[in-house]
Amino acid sequence: MLGPQWVRVKRCPVQERRAQCLLLSLCLVAMAATAWLVCLPQPPRLGKATTGDPALAARVRAAVSDADGFRGLSVAVVDRGRTAFAGLGDSGNREHPAVGESTVFEVGSIGKPMTGMLLSSLADKRRLDIGKPLGDLLPRTYFSDPALASVTLTDLLTHRSGLGPMPAGLDTTRRDLELRLLGRDPYHGLTEQDVFSAAANAPLGAPGNYVYSNLGVALAGQTAARVVGAPYEELLQEEVIGPLGMKNTGVVQRAEDIPRRSASGMKGSGPAMDHWTASGFTPAGDVWSTSSDLALLLRAISTGAAPGAVNSTRPLHALGPTDHVGLGWNISRAEGRDVLWHNGETGGFTSFVALDRTTDRGVVVLSNTDKPVDSIGRRLLGIDEGAGDRSYETSWGGPLTVLFSLGAGLPALWTAARRRQPERHCRTRMAVDVLCGICMLAVTWRLGAWLAVPPGTWGVGLVLLTAGTWLFLLRLRDTEDAAGVTEGPQRPARPVPFVAGRAAVLAAAVVTLI
Repeated sequence: MLGPQWVRVKRCPVQERRAQCLLLSLCLVAMAATAWLVCLPQPPRLGKATTGDPALAARVRAAVSDADGFRGLSVAVVDRGRTAFAGLGDSGNREHPAVGESTVFEVGSIGKPMTGMLLSSLADKRRLDIGKPLGDLLPRTYFSDPALASVTLTDLLTHRSGLGPMPAGLDTTRRDLELRLLGRDPYHGLTEQDVFSAAANAPLGAPGNYVYSNLGVALAGQTAARVVGAPYEELLQEEVIGPLGMKNTGVVQRAEDIPRRSASGMKGSGPAMDHWTASGFTPAGDVWSTSSDLALLLRAISTGAAPGAVNSTRPLHALGPTDHVGLGWNISRAEGRDVLWHNGETGGFTSFVALDRTTDRGVVVLSNTDKPVDSIGRRLLGIDEGAGDRSYETSWGGPLTVLFSLGAGLPALWTAARRRQPERHCRTRMAVDVLCGICMLAVTWRLGAWLAVPPGTWGVGLVLLTAGTWLFLLRLRDTEDAAGVTEGPQRPARPVPFVAGRAAVLAAAVVTLI
């Protein structure tokens, strides 16, 4: 008697392909679910952790109109010689998460008034003539626009030189894209010679008109360093930081030199940002500091003990009925009070310092996101209480974020759904749609207005893209299956115009969101 016969059953190729597609689809669904949980945009929100003076911390929370978009705040209030400190939220530093008066922040353009004080101090000691034209201070420098040779350091510090905000050269466009898309330092690698070269070749506007210029202040600081014969950072330490005892203030030369107690910066919408370190543009705003050190600065200005403060804080030119500019400082008249102030911003940090000259009350607000803190400082000074926060996101940022999030997945879903059996060239279109969808989701994640739009909108776009891919794979069949079924005549494929069109849409999304 013969034993049992084992018969190999041949699986139909179509069934086998469908099983493979189903397995791949399950993998795609799992990946989409994981991405939904892990990769959704996560805007920060000011946490409940508090250090320092409880009463001041309560005042700060009351001054914050919307906690979304803030991660950590370090605040100092100077009142007639007495200083109170409060830290709120999270520093982003795993080793030192608590925010305190000694937490180090990037303070951005608050370096501009420090540059003004530095040059004023050098002028007081007759080491530098800030009223002398650049042509006399830099006799070996050729200026493509001869009018720049007659500009003085005072003109540069008051933003009345005619120079624009940033030079057109130095790969400015590429650097700006890297800042917005990748979070990189836009000034990385630029030297003082780059500043001189950019200024020498820059077109000049009408001198005497106020145009806020990073290039102008950087040129002022580097010119002073060249005339005196010492690096800018060394002069700043010698003339301003050292005499005031600002022990945690300075310029970070390299990423390896970042202070242990520094905060980590991020956008108010969630993405992390790189730190900004020293460059040729340091005089315009690469300084790091703490609320404690900046409180020392305000107290010294209030008492007249700060180097170069007497001349640098004087109103030199009117910007309007209530606003004036000094050597790097802004002076405003608000509710009958004279307020000396400046703010700052880098990729992932914002800052605000102000001194009410009428009442001798000052305030320092430092944040480790790029959401403005000016209104918080004004409210703590009791000025302009009814004013709302300066708009962080544009009114059309929300609708565009929704449009591009959903638009990332809809083309792939449409390509998959419009035909039951995809033609050959549809496979190319589907691949392009999926690739463009992934890129658009990545761009929207980075640039989207996630304080105005629920982050789940991004997840919906991801689901649509995954659903389109899943549907297409289920309907995908070989040109000829095992049963001998062949596809009919194919329409001519036009991949180049199609790919160019999708690339144009993606480029338009990037430019519009930026």
